[in-house]
Amino acid sequence: MGKALKRKGDNNMKKMRKIFAVLLTLAMVLGMSMTTFAAGSSATITLNNLDDAESLKMIQIIKPNPSTSSGWEFINGAEAAFTTAIPGKNAQSILWGLVKYQITQNGGTFEAPAGVTDIATITSSDIDKALENIDFANARDLTGETSVTVSTAGVYAFSAAKTGYVYRVMSAYVGFGVAQDGTYPSLEDTSVSAKRSSNTVTKTTTDENHVVAIGDTVEYSIETEVPFIPANHPDNRTFKITDKISGADYITDSSSYTIKMGTTKATATPVADASIAFNGDKFEIDLSSLVSDISNPNYGKKIFVTYKAKITAVHTNNTAKGHFPGSETDSDPVDLYTGQITLFKHDSTNTTKGLANAEFTVSKDGHDLKFVYNSETGKYTYAPNDASASTTIKTGTDGNVIIEGLDVGDYVFTETKAPTGYSKANVTKTITISQTGVASKIIEVGDDLANTKLSALPATGGIGTTIFTIAGCVIMIAAAGLFFASRKKSDNK
Repeated sequence: MGKALKRKGDNNMKKMRKIFAVLLTLAMVLGMSMTTFAAGSSATITLNNLDDAESLKMIQIIKPNPSTSSGWEFINGAEAAFTTAIPGKNAQSILWGLVKYQITQNGGTFEAPAGVTDIATITSSDIDKALENIDFANARDLTGETSVTVSTAGVYAFSAAKTGYVYRVMSAYVGFGVAQDGTYPSLEDTSVSAKRSSNTVTKTTTDENHVVAIGDTVEYSIETEVPFIPANHPDNRTFKITDKISGADYITDSSSYTIKMGTTKATATPVADASIAFNGDKFEIDLSSLVSDISNPNYGKKIFVTYKAKITAVHTNNTAKGHFPGSETDSDPVDLYTGQITLFKHDSTNTTKGLANAEFTVSKDGHDLKFVYNSETGKYTYAPNDASASTTIKTGTDGNVIIEGLDVGDYVFTETKAPTGYSKANVTKTITISQTGVASKIIEVGDDLANTKLSALPATGGIGTTIFTIAGCVIMIAAAGLFFASRKKSDNK
């Protein structure tokens, strides 16, 4: 008799454990993980990477109910959220469907318990839809917390928010396990991790100090993430990147840009069929194909875009923008600047007296540079690719000559023609453009160079001229007298 009762008790315990094993699979349905640590009558849910959220809320959505066929029930309005996401099925059908979904997802075979015939077919998108429909109006505020203690088994939903990020609604399952003292059931600790994508757009350039020269080719990079778009938004699944530039021209051939996706820039791979649609000073990249699947297989993956542009002005501005459903995000602008040199030509004896029309050539690294004069600004703009550009620059009426559009480096000024009344300088002038850190404006440097007046000649009609004239006349008269005297003497013979 005793042995029979013992066998019956063992069988009942095995059945109970099977039931609990089925119920435990509900934890995995919503992306949860369980530890093997038993926490007694309460459990701790560790909140991973959620302490920096600007808002974090928690609400329980499933709790135990031994009177139901599944042993669980929806609470706090979650039933409406799930039945809306999975129409045509009641709460218990959906709960059993969640169990079946996870078992089959993990490669197992689901066998319905006796009497359970109505089991909903569940997809990952259905789960996302349901969680996005959860009402957090009466949820518990956990902002800034790293863990939370609960005293009831079941499923807990979490909603987080932070500027620059899109969070998925997350969930954690607190299940039953064996306590350290051997008692069963007991609540088990678990955790939930942040599931989010960044909607920030980062813009950089390979030119570290942001100083360039007109004509330079510069490479830019854009980085952002594929956004998470809730499955209950099937009609607004768009994701685009746009860019606008001034002071430069895009290089539009396909070899000048890349569009890749991956965890890191080094390991990222090209996005199939993605290309840049250029339109003057703008371009657009349509990446909506990456978010068209409502199961969001790409969410959170990084997008890396590189492209090139040729500098055409003394200041270049470039800004990218990410277009996500319901929002647009601008990158910080990337500004590039050029250098400007002013050389002041003056009298060697009067340093405030500017000298006009002194002509120079300017060289860098042994090569003469070409410039185009801008009459509106009074400056010579570096123009390496302009057929009308000249290597000769000239000081204005104030004695200044200004050249712009230059990169950092040493620039050698050689005077080729002196101002009227002055001798040409017999030395060159080297002026250096340099930059420490990232430039925030056009870099302006200057120097001066003196000219000496030509040596003075005696003035016309002065005493010096008179003496020379008289002396010349006397010599000429004496010579003439000697000549005629010589002729007369010759005739007398």
